[in-house]
Amino acid sequence: MANSADISNLNYFVALDDRVDICSEVLGSTSEPTAAERERAADLKRVVFDGITLSIEHGIAKSSLALWADSDLGESVLLRAKAMSMTTASSPGSGVRSLSRLNVDYTAVQLNMNPDGPKEARKELLHRLKIVSDTASKESIPLMIELDTVPTASQIETYGGLGVARGIVLLMAMQQLQDAGVNPSIWAFEPADDVSITEAIAVQANIDDRGNRVLLVVADQLSTGKIGNTVSQIEKRTIRLAARTLGISGVLVGTGVYFGLLQRLNQGIIERDEAVASVAAYLGDISAIFEKSRKTSEVL
Repeated sequence: MANSADISNLNYFVALDDRVDICSEVLGSTSEPTAAERERAADLKRVVFDGITLSIEHGIAKSSLALWADSDLGESVLLRAKAMSMTTASSPGSGVRSLSRLNVDYTAVQLNMNPDGPKEARKELLHRLKIVSDTASKESIPLMIELDTVPTASQIETYGGLGVARGIVLLMAMQQLQDAGVNPSIWAFEPADDVSITEAIAVQANIDDRGNRVLLVVADQLSTGKIGNTVSQIEKRTIRLAARTLGISGVLVGTGVYFGLLQRLNQGIIERDEAVASVAAYLGDISAIFEKSRKTSEVL
């Protein structure tokens, strides 16, 4: 399958994949979901997608938005996105045939890795990721990796605190993946506390002029109390950092945009139209902050 996505203007990647189990975490399923629960979960994903399309109607350029959804409950939104010529991504869990059938543009992987973890486990992980990377390249469905890490107590002590340790270990993990021949076209990660470390990770992502895109993760915590279009101060800092940092092209918008909204919608506290409008307004706020910050950036 030939990848045809033009991502030259891609700034906002919305994650609507299976990082949140809507059946259990929103609908409250305690066992294998019924057919009705699965359809309700798929419909809740369509609510978020309707918010994305409404944000486009309100002025966000379609070419600047992309969707990452699972190939199971997210199948319908992926197909709708492709019908609109939006850039899409899905995980490789269902195999290359599934990704090809859905005509997605990227093979997307969430990865938590510590470069100092058990040697044999790391070796096996890197081997499997190399296969995924090579297959993605062969099938022309480039790889996207959202990378995270949990520093050990020893690393935290060595590097002088959790925030600094996480950034340094994240950089080391990226280097180790690259050394193993894992070559994603898009990297995404939560920014380090130290801006200089975030900048170093962005530089590492494009070492040897690889031409990769780099996204910073925002709204990736389950903000159960959040409703409407309020962007937190932490998220604002991340968005501004993404807009102003050389080598970083945008943000990966996580679950905080929609998790609380879907809970309230399912409980009957809000109506569908309100949930859709809230997602659209939230994305509009993110876009406004990003575009304003990019225009005033000294690095551009």
